Amino acid sequence: MHVSKKRQPKTAPDIISAPAENGNVAVPVAFGYEDMLSELEAIVAEAEIRLIQETELA
Repeated sequence: MHVSKKRQPKTAPDIISAPAENGNVAVPVAFGYEDMLSELEAIVAEAEIRLIQETELA
């Protein structure tokens, strides 16, 4: 299943805080539109694979 994508103009990435490895200091992380889109596409691909595997097991 392929869904058409609506492209938005590129803007400066949003800066969010993520906990550092030691847990004491917040480190800014750039996570922009393209990053979010890539993550969402990866999640959907993994879900599709899981559904196929579950269907095969049923």
